Amino acid sequence: MASRPSLEPTGSESPYLAARREWNERYGSYIKQAAMWRAAAFGSMLIALVAVFGVVYIGSRSKIVPYVVKVDKLGQAVAVGPADVASEPDERVIVAQLARWLYDVRSVYTDAAAERQLINQAYATVADNSAALTSLNAYFQANDPFKRAQSETVTVQIESVLPISDKTWRIEWAETVSDRSGGTTTTTQWQADASIAIKPPSDPATIIQNPEGVYVTSFNWSKRL
Repeated sequence: MASRPSLEPTGSESPYLAARREWNERYGSYIKQAAMWRAAAFGSMLIALVAVFGVVYIGSRSKIVPYVVKVDKLGQAVAVGPADVASEPDERVIVAQLARWLYDVRSVYTDAAAERQLINQAYATVADNSAALTSLNAYFQANDPFKRAQSETVTVQIESVLPISDKTWRIEWAETVSDRSGGTTTTTQWQADASIAIKPPSDPATIIQNPEGVYVTSFNWSKRL
């Protein structure tokens, strides 16, 4: 029968060194294997994290670009452009936007909620920090529509919106003032020159208020003789 190896030091060997050698022979391989498995586990976790972040990054960069195709009455394509790039509004859009803006500014309703909505829509079409904003503030201070509505209403009939230049338009309209009983007191003819700037919307709130990005930067109006 084989005898158990002796831990007694041989010669001048320290008993502590002999004990360490015996410990390494019995448990060192297990510790080394455990360290290798830990390293492999951490490496796998790192690879998994890199893969997850890579998938998220690739997914956030959509490769699909939607396009808008404009067709004529016969269904033939006349214009194609990416849907994620805002295009300049054509003249019909500018005409409609300016007509609506003038109507919102000059009309006076007896319904306070409806009048407040008109004012909000009017300001949504005026450029920030512009001469138009200063002029509009001064107009509403001198002609408070809520006070006017206590005794009269104002109906606006847009007659024309025509370009003077690529950024300036002339608006002509008739303005009828009526008393609270509905009787007409005055009807006058007006015209306004309004300068505009195009700024495509970039956030949901602006898209709802001013989807075409047409902003009035300055204006002046007067009665027509």
